[in-house]
Parts: sequence; structure tokens; C-alpha cells
Amino acid sequence: MFIGTTEAASLLNVSSKRVRDLAQEGRIQGARKINGRTWVIPLYDGKPRVSGKKRGPKPNWSPQRHCGKNTIHFNRPNIEKNRKLKKIDPQAECEYVLSAQRASKILSKGHEVEIHGPCRIVYRPDQPHHCGATVWIETLATITVFNLDGTVERVDSRWVWEEEEMWKINKKSIDELITVC
Repeated sequence: MFIGTTEAASLLNVSSKRVRDLAQEGRIQGARKINGRTWVIPLYDGKPRVSGKKRGPKPNWSPQRHCGKNTIHFNRPNIEKNRKLKKIDPQAECEYVLSAQRASKILSKGHEVEIHGPCRIVYRPDQPHHCGATVWIETLATITVFNLDGTVERVDSRWVWEEEEMWKINKKSIDELITVC
């Protein structure tokens, strides 16, 4: 997954100017400039890799986990409940089966989700999510949630760069970035 300088600054607990300076010095592994002005930084184990200098103290980046990503959860009890309900009454109204969350706050519920950017599917049976889920989707992008009754909700990204800048990347740049990492 690739992020911009604002997201990297949040993950490293430094300013975005400092991240741009580190990228300019070549100290952030895999950081590339696209379109002549936008930095794209790859994540390794959820954080950018920053190398230290030869002199001075070793870098001490904040070890805290960042909770700014949107997660999409599958509600298994509601899936089972809907299946049983449809056997009894095909006209019955279904309960939501997907929820978009940020940290432990549910932002939107629905039946269909469209993710406007990069995402990853996570399966961790030995290390479940705080809600107990073992499978979920993580993304820094904006999400559109659709419901069966026709309502549409937009869960905005906490990051500004992705929709304005990321969509300007052409396919050649993306392929180049993927082969570098």
C-alpha cells in the first residue's frame, strides 16, 4: 500500500515537512516522486521505513499504532439471520451485513461497499481485530456504502491527497512503483 506525506507524518508522529525532507534526502525506503510534485511512500508492516544517519542519535519513531484507516467489517450473525429470515418470509427486510468503521466507531452500515482507492484484505485468526473479527478490509481511501433501501452514504478519508493526487497517477507510474518495491 502506498501513502502520501501527510499519512506518513501521522504514522511517524512528525510533521509532513519533515517527511518531505527525509524523502528528499533518500532516507525513506522506496519513496518516489510522481508527477514532479507528489511523494508516494510504501508501507512495510504498516509504517514507512526510515534509515538513520551515520552520526548523531538513532531515530526513535513513535511506536503507536495509527487508527486513521477505514475498516470494513462483515457481520456474520446478520448474514445468518438474513438467510433464515428469507426462508420464512422472502419479502422480509434484511439487516445490514457490512459496516464501515474507523477505530471502534461505526461510521456507516449497508449491503454493498465501493472503495475509491487502494485497500487490503486482512485475515488474522491468531490476532483478531478489537471487535473479534478475523477477516476485514483496511483502506485509507474514501468509501461509498450502499443499502438495499436505496440510501447511499460516503465515508470520507481522513487523508486529502488520495483523491486529488492519486488519481492523477498514470498506469506506467503505478507499474514502475510496484516493480521498485
